[in-house]
Amino acid sequence: MNPIPRLLDTWLGGGAALRVDGADVPEASLLHRVCAVGEQLRSLGIDSSSRVATLMDNSEEAIAVWFASALLGCLEIPLNTNYRGELLTYLLRDSKAEVVCCDAQHLATVLACVAGTDVRHVLVSGGAAEDVPGRATVHALAPPSGAMDFGRLVSATASGVVLYTSGTTGPSKGVHHSQESCVELARAVARLNGYGPGDTLLNFFPLYHQNARYTGVAAALVAGCGFQLDRTFSSSRFWEICRAGEITAFNYLGSVLGMILKSSQELGDAQARDHPVRLAWGAGAQREVWARFEARFGVAITEVYGLSEAPMATINRSSDPSPVGSVGREGDLFEVRVMRPDGRQADPGEVGEICLRPKRPDIFMRGYLGRDGDTVTATRDLWFWSGDSGWLNPDGDLFFSDRIKDAIRRKGENISAWEVETVLLAQPGVMDCTVYATRPDASGESGENDVAEEEVMVALVLASGADLDEVIARAAEDMPRYALPRYWRVLPTLPRTPTHKVEKARLRAEGLTSGVVDRLTSNDSTDR
Repeated sequence: MNPIPRLLDTWLGGGAALRVDGADVPEASLLHRVCAVGEQLRSLGIDSSSRVATLMDNSEEAIAVWFASALLGCLEIPLNTNYRGELLTYLLRDSKAEVVCCDAQHLATVLACVAGTDVRHVLVSGGAAEDVPGRATVHALAPPSGAMDFGRLVSATASGVVLYTSGTTGPSKGVHHSQESCVELARAVARLNGYGPGDTLLNFFPLYHQNARYTGVAAALVAGCGFQLDRTFSSSRFWEICRAGEITAFNYLGSVLGMILKSSQELGDAQARDHPVRLAWGAGAQREVWARFEARFGVAITEVYGLSEAPMATINRSSDPSPVGSVGREGDLFEVRVMRPDGRQADPGEVGEICLRPKRPDIFMRGYLGRDGDTVTATRDLWFWSGDSGWLNPDGDLFFSDRIKDAIRRKGENISAWEVETVLLAQPGVMDCTVYATRPDASGESGENDVAEEEVMVALVLASGADLDEVIARAAEDMPRYALPRYWRVLPTLPRTPTHKVEKARLRAEGLTSGVVDRLTSNDSTDR
């Protein structure tokens, strides 16, 4: 059963406000776009057996394409707008997409990648159709029509949605969710956070991400509340945006709360609370930031842990907090255990792999698209093995340690990049940072010693007037000697994806560029 039509009908008929980048999107305008795009897709033969990919930035048109595809029941494949070249070709081939909807600025990228794939049609928003012999037929995305009834587009069945993972140790895998599981996640988020018609939610993550789609827009749909979707995140204008949009809750990931806190240092106490926001909901907040953010801005924080495959597995709320540093206790959706490699349950306090098992139907993924072997491997013994390490205390509070596949091993010690980052971000002079493994010969060319031991490297953004030597000296006091980074690289900003994840692979590939400070050759003998 396709759950989307009823949700859209209720939400659009309820008069909830929708804004994109602060501009109102009238209900009739969106409805006309949804109907026009749906009819266009249907004219190309799209139905519940079809596969439609999108490569679109946040916009009213992107929302319309999403809703139209969902109504038709096809398999939706929202793709990261940073993909290009061989990676994009791989994803189009792997997903077997027949149609791609993209923005005009992404058209050339898409057309360069469709050869050898199943793509036959490309719908472009904001641009005219082009004749591209031997590739796919390009159509201008249909303009808003006069139709107001999307009932004729509705498919009773729905194939679901595929969200591609980052592929840290191999090709990206498509996480296949049913539409029912996406809606169930949205309901769980709305229920947990008490969303209702009086709320207006803010999200600044891209629509190809689960955060913006199903814990953002879809949560507003099920709760009947207003929603604002921004194309980018601005820490300097954040509170201004919230006041203008009457925002009551927003989603965050990673370092977003810390960036807001540091960008608001000049505000007085009264100014810091001059906003309508009551709640921040997300994952990955630094433990030092949490209490400071709540105390300064009067905003309650709800922190969760989960993955694309198994979202919102644990919950940590201000009203019922787990200990500082914990990502919370298991909620209504998943059981949580920490396992040893042999499959036995770890003791309290013992680090192992975080494993999850759904408590109810229609919440866990259907599997990895076209990869039954990978699905079986990841779900052995009826538990989903997350690839994350962590530990449970006797009360069942989960503590995240690190990505198992992104660990750093130096001088026989396993180093948590997350823990090193946490120590550094606690310094007022450090605005942003990321920690990753490198090798002493990592200069962009192959070195003679291919088996050199990993070293710890940090790329960081410093506050105006901050001194790197002082940062290093303070870090040496605050962390174990073996974990202290050897290489330090100062950048104006860290390279990030639209979901605000640091592009560590890019930084690793750049290696030891000019300007990198080697602590061991800079009159420092801490680790000699």
